[in-house]
Amino acid sequence: MTGTETVMIVDDEPDVLLSVAQILEANNYRAIKAKDGHECLDKLKEEIPGVILLDIMMPGLTSKEILGMIEKDSRLAKIKIIFLTAVHLLEAEEEELLDSNQVVDFIEKPFAVRRMLDSIARAIKE
Repeated sequence: MTGTETVMIVDDEPDVLLSVAQILEANNYRAIKAKDGHECLDKLKEEIPGVILLDIMMPGLTSKEILGMIEKDSRLAKIKIIFLTAVHLLEAEEEELLDSNQVVDFIEKPFAVRRMLDSIARAIKE
């Protein structure tokens, strides 16, 4: 890992945002927090993280809409997306959320911290 890698967390649960950010920062990542899809897209105009941890069920923009907007922006083409969500894998497959080339993993909540950190490290290496 060269320097400090940046990870964006997009989740409408304040406790999840805070705890995941603390875990990331304790493991030498820089965390950007966004409470919904609109805030995520706004922050992506200013800064491009290496990885986005994206919740699936949030008010406002759907994850499919967020993915679509990220895919359309060539500046964001290298971002790896990891779903971190209470939605089950089968439901996500039914929604075709895993069809994007940028989606590299799917982690169900509650999650093991090591599993999340390993997934981020793999995504950054790809």
